[in-house]
Amino acid sequence: MKAAIRHLMRSRGRTILTLLAVLIPVYSIVFMFGFSSANLSDMFETATRVDTGHFQIRHETVRGLGSAIPLMRDPEAALAALGGVEGIEWKTVRLDLPALASVGDRSRTVYVQGVIPEEIGAISAIGDLVVEGTYLASGQDGVVIGAELADLLNVAVGDELVLLGAHPEAGLGVLKAPVLGIYDAPIAELGRTVVHTTLEMARRLARAPNAATAIVGRVAGVTGPWNANRIDTVVAAVAGRLPEGLEVLGWQELAPQVAGFMRLMEPMLWVFAGVFFALGALVVLNTLYLSVMERTRELGLVISLGATRWRVMRMVLLEAALIAVAGAVYGALGGVAVIGIIEAFGGIPLWGSVLDFMKAVGMDPVLHLRASASQVLLAAAAMAGIAVLAAWLPAYRAAKLEPVEAMRHVE
Repeated sequence: MKAAIRHLMRSRGRTILTLLAVLIPVYSIVFMFGFSSANLSDMFETATRVDTGHFQIRHETVRGLGSAIPLMRDPEAALAALGGVEGIEWKTVRLDLPALASVGDRSRTVYVQGVIPEEIGAISAIGDLVVEGTYLASGQDGVVIGAELADLLNVAVGDELVLLGAHPEAGLGVLKAPVLGIYDAPIAELGRTVVHTTLEMARRLARAPNAATAIVGRVAGVTGPWNANRIDTVVAAVAGRLPEGLEVLGWQELAPQVAGFMRLMEPMLWVFAGVFFALGALVVLNTLYLSVMERTRELGLVISLGATRWRVMRMVLLEAALIAVAGAVYGALGGVAVIGIIEAFGGIPLWGSVLDFMKAVGMDPVLHLRASASQVLLAAAAMAGIAVLAAWLPAYRAAKLEPVEAMRHVE
């Protein structure tokens, strides 16, 4: 140990270079984990808070319905099943219907969402986006439409809209409804297609007084995809309590594109981490190999004085281990410190159209970096281990030196 430390202090330039070869990859990987976790959290929250919730109870899939969601004729049975499940912080009943909205000779295909106004705010920001008129209230007939749909149909607050419901299981239903409010959608497609009305009015349009298409719920304590296993636990518990003919879908089934992208991101992160690890290992290998070359006479003398080859090899590996551990620790601490400083100043604010969208859907327009303890420890341990493995070749070469040949070596 003393000999290894003495040599590291003697070759300070090379020691610092090797230290940085370990420190920089670990620092970069920890920061990358923090930044990627922020993006994954943002994607997860956007998917689950804008429409899907953490889980939904629906009628089992029925063929021949096209894009329409099957109707649940008695959602009270499903609500009763949720009563004994721990971990559910919020739930609401929703009825989604494809429909045709028309005024005079103008018409557009829309998606009517029948909601309970006082409950829907947990997964819909439309109530906060109303720029003309007011949002819905329970017991009040009317609709809230997007500004894009209002322009296409040339309607304003107070005008009447004719809705022609067309659910395959309910047949055709027709209602006249006044426009109570107009919302400014963050996405034009949302403003053209999504129409909010009360659950009671949507049921009249479907001609089914107790119908619903989904019970939407959120699970307590879920702050991001890293603890989404709580959703899986609740989904499994709910599935065991549901009456026959109903099914429960988790967020991954409700937002498969988002879930698929998130599953793809993790291996990609480790690919990038592997590139950093490889570059660091090459620098460690190069510097230690040069160190062995420069110390050929010294190492030959040590062997000639009776040191075993394993002892020489262990000395070189110990030097590498000291540098690797120090670099990994300082790199991990540096990455955590930078993430902590950024979070202390409130995170990374978004800008441009992304900022406008996040504000519009009621999301936090700031990226909050987060690196878990397991990610930090794994990055540090992996880089330290790879650095020591990279030192194996120089250590092996040092151990194989012949004393006589080494003593003849001219520095």
